[in-house]
Amino acid sequence: MSGDVDVAIVGAGAAGLAAALRARDFGLSFVVLEAKDRIGGRAFTDTETFGTPWDRGAHWLHSAAINPLTRVAEALGQPYLKRESFRNRNLHLGSRWASADEREDCNTAMDAAFEAVDELGAQGLDVPAARALDPSNRWYRLIEHVHEAISAFPPERISTLDLYRYYDSGENWPLINGYGALVAAYGASVPVSLNMPVTEIELAGKGVALATPGGTVRARAVIVTVSTNVLASGRIRFAHGLPAELQRALEGVPTGGANKIAFQFSRNVFDLPDTSYASFMDERDPARHAMSFQIRPFGKELAIAYFGGRFAEEMEAAGEAASIETARATLAEMFGTSILDHLVKTAATAWCGDPHTLGAYASALPGHAADRAALAEPVDGKLYLAGEAVHPTWFSTVQGAYLSGIDAMERVAASFNRCP
Repeated sequence: MSGDVDVAIVGAGAAGLAAALRARDFGLSFVVLEAKDRIGGRAFTDTETFGTPWDRGAHWLHSAAINPLTRVAEALGQPYLKRESFRNRNLHLGSRWASADEREDCNTAMDAAFEAVDELGAQGLDVPAARALDPSNRWYRLIEHVHEAISAFPPERISTLDLYRYYDSGENWPLINGYGALVAAYGASVPVSLNMPVTEIELAGKGVALATPGGTVRARAVIVTVSTNVLASGRIRFAHGLPAELQRALEGVPTGGANKIAFQFSRNVFDLPDTSYASFMDERDPARHAMSFQIRPFGKELAIAYFGGRFAEEMEAAGEAASIETARATLAEMFGTSILDHLVKTAATAWCGDPHTLGAYASALPGHAADRAALAEPVDGKLYLAGEAVHPTWFSTVQGAYLSGIDAMERVAASFNRCP
């Protein structure tokens, strides 16, 4: 694999693929090095487990009306379900379904909680989101669960200023054939070296050298798109170390936990419309964590449970069997044990243990909101970071990763005095 290119790109997720396609616009030579045996990164649509697509990672076009990948999906013929919101879901309280008034009360409390966090952020306060929340609120466990789902960390580890800077236009449209399928279609023309992990990067002389199982790759610049946890862990060694400020920024914006447990049934066992959402908060047991489910997505006989933050990390550490059993038992409480007679197959994700990601998406810790900007600063004019963690307002999303990849390549091209 030894050879000289203008730009080496580490990672073939949305950021790396976008960077590669932008490199073509500038007429730059490039190589894309991917540790996995597939492209897409944390956007991965599994079609084998159930014989029908389901997303193990990213699933929704967030801020869909203004999301640039919505236009990409349309151009590539990747359909999505346009709907106003998925938050007005069915709510089970452990022994019964909540009434319409209770659901409305919960939604009101949820809105108030996020507004309280935003108020602190708007004041420029970089403090734990938990400071704005009331654990005595009846709906606190659901409020905590949604914060964990959004940020991949519990409220005490979420920066109010960072969360305030996240831009959300309110539309969340699921992709019918999967977000991973969209990213794979988008990057289908990009030549990628799969099963090619980068083990060391050396910024030496006028360029960079990357050690891989296939040999040394030399380039004028490198764009690294792996997660902050992977970089902070030292799994990719930097021959002369990283600048202390960048190392601190990686640790200040860690990659948190988010996982899914999927269930396939032989027939429709849920008395709900297609692509419904249901939450669970057991009022009989205050120590029990809240959960949420997607029910029969696009009419498929599936139910998908969501774990986030501390709960995701705890369940993943407990093992796949324990994770599946927790979600299975909850589904049975909600819809009756008879549904289990028609359970065909299960599957679970484990993003925290994936050696190529070590987590799902990144959130700034309290006191570290400024670290995202530090992640975006090039090192020696040769090392650029990209990925969802780097985007200032659309972090934790595929569109944020996509835009950061384009931005990184444009800055590389500018340093080469190249125009498209």
